[in-house]
Amino acid sequence: MLISDERAMEWALGREGTHEVVSETDRRGRPLRTVICMETGLVRNDPVPDDAELARFYAQDYRIAYKGAAKPRRRQILRNFRRVASHLRTFRDVYGAVAHVLDVGAGSGEFAFVMARLGKTVKGIEPNLSYAAFCREEMKLDVRTANLAPDLFAPAQFDLIRLNHVLEHLNNPVKYLAQIACWLKPGGVLYVETPNIETDCREKSRGNMFHYAHIFNFNPWTLRACAGLAGLVEMPDTMQRSAGATSVFFRRDASAPPPATVENPENARHVRAMIQAHYAGAFRKGKLAKPFVKLATQVEETLTGLVAGSPDAIGERVARSLLATMRSG
Repeated sequence: MLISDERAMEWALGREGTHEVVSETDRRGRPLRTVICMETGLVRNDPVPDDAELARFYAQDYRIAYKGAAKPRRRQILRNFRRVASHLRTFRDVYGAVAHVLDVGAGSGEFAFVMARLGKTVKGIEPNLSYAAFCREEMKLDVRTANLAPDLFAPAQFDLIRLNHVLEHLNNPVKYLAQIACWLKPGGVLYVETPNIETDCREKSRGNMFHYAHIFNFNPWTLRACAGLAGLVEMPDTMQRSAGATSVFFRRDASAPPPATVENPENARHVRAMIQAHYAGAFRKGKLAKPFVKLATQVEETLTGLVAGSPDAIGERVARSLLATMRSG
């Protein structure tokens, strides 16, 4: 049983008078107001953009603003394939059991490509015009240029739906999670991964935190609370592997009661303290070397990507290796 749409949105936005401002600028020093709800610990941009504004931004501007290019670079493609491979190996029991897959926010298509090569029937949606075209034209994937809407797919079509670094970009996370979950078959799995604001506080350089594209900033508790309000429950089989993380496998359970607790002031105080410590420079250790490590990684990825060949050639190698892993597992 889901809570009402009004209560769900109230939870996401936070009740009036429950917020504290944690930042007035984005990670590049431009104006961006960010607030934390002291009843939950959910951090968000203020104000939250509306649907029309977001549709325009993601269709044309997002990839250039975030990645600096309208088309994915070879090193980014290689990096994404490596991340997909690591993730699929860790959760090969989950992915080995599914046949029909939807990738929401397909990006440059690495996950969809590998799953298709593993014998899955894969569809994707991607709002950015250039990246969706890249998926179709260069990766030969069934990826639709679209924003989320209830009528994109009929109910109960997919065994697994993936939202990898998507939920933080949506302006009504509970509503969209519930909507997407309706496309799952009975017993289907919804994988949700977002940045973890606690990790960002510890690992990002001082002030390099917030930006327009990430409307909501989750930590482990707020992500699970958000999913619970959408009628989702965490999968017991993966719970231990996802403990303390903002990368979680859920199942839809429309008959379950709403979460008993949707407020957590202790979590809010914890997240606020992490943000304050970040801006006070409490997590400086090891960060002086970070730019050099990042540069070395980019050079390695660039050179390896050039040697590895075309994006689909890289994907084919990854898929062959994973297929052997799946069979042996």
